[in-house]
Amino acid sequence: MEKPTIEATDTAIALLQEAPLRELIAARVISHVIATGLAGGFVLEIHFGERKARLASSRGVPRTFASLSTVAVLMQRLGFPKFEVDASGYQPGRVRPAQPERSAAMKAGKLPKAPRKSAKS
Repeated sequence: MEKPTIEATDTAIALLQEAPLRELIAARVISHVIATGLAGGFVLEIHFGERKARLASSRGVPRTFASLSTVAVLMQRLGFPKFEVDASGYQPGRVRPAQPERSAAMKAGKLPKAPRKSAKS
């Protein structure tokens, strides 16, 4: 098994993509995970050995979750359902800016509809 790579950032906390995180969980080297609150959401801080990293998005920035339920679903899916919450820095707000054009298109019914799922036999 290849060792997961961790990319360093300017803030001294490394960024970790989901696939390497999955490998670290499978290898049972994660000691604990903390959902740390900030303006508009939560980021995941992963602790393993003497190191720590933040879960990164595909854009290479810390992945921000709007709610703890989303964090819980992800952690359950990854096989590490137990995590701590540090809400001391949490401030309610939006993770992403509003999209009034998309909202108007939805209300007008001008967005493409999702394909229908076929019925299972």
